[in-house]
Amino acid sequence: MGSGRSKMAKPISIYELEGGPNQFFSPFCWAARFAVAHKGLPIETIRWKFKEGDKIAFSNQGLVPVIVDGNKDGKWVNDSWAIAKYLEETYPDRPSLFGGPQGEAAALFVQKWFQTGGPLGALFKIVILDIYKAQTPDLQPWFRETREAKFGVKLEEFSVGEAGVPDFQKALEPLRQLLAEYPYLGGKDGPSYADHFVAGMFMLAYAVSSVKLLEKDDVIYAWRERMMAAYGGIGKNAVGHPESL
Repeated sequence: MGSGRSKMAKPISIYELEGGPNQFFSPFCWAARFAVAHKGLPIETIRWKFKEGDKIAFSNQGLVPVIVDGNKDGKWVNDSWAIAKYLEETYPDRPSLFGGPQGEAAALFVQKWFQTGGPLGALFKIVILDIYKAQTPDLQPWFRETREAKFGVKLEEFSVGEAGVPDFQKALEPLRQLLAEYPYLGGKDGPSYADHFVAGMFMLAYAVSSVKLLEKDDVIYAWRERMMAAYGGIGKNAVGHPESL
């Protein structure tokens, strides 16, 4: 059963990763935020920083996003994909995130492709130092230590900065070809969760970096503009780097 439109919906609380004040840079948190907004549900942001595991101890894990649904006795869900599926199943009377089982499978494919097929990895190499600088001074040593242990090199060696933009643009070619045919990854009628997930990656870059990732004549540029303006402009109104657009 859905929540019912006859009653005023309570907010969905989202624990969102924050750098500086109002600098929300987690692509996965952005995917969840877009998904909640797509469902037309009010959003309440709860600020969360790295190492604040105690704040989300109730979720039995240490990563965000985590949502708490005030309409369902405070039910919590973690992981952006699990959150999207929960919202779809719990609020079927509101706009669909997938448009059916086939769309759900397609959205999962897009997410897996973006995470493992090159675009996300290429993006992190461009903005990793910006993410480091976005951390509060007390967290920067921890961020450096943990990421350098993961990468096996210094952050400065891992980073390619603006020089990595051509590789990132090349990795986006499947997305570019789709958007040459349709205005959204979800098709002609509007965005789907696939759009939300990819838009979240661009919101990461917007939040922390002044590097221009796209040319204005790129169909992806126009799509990004549509996504940032969607849902009352939650992307456009976010704290970020307008000069990067």
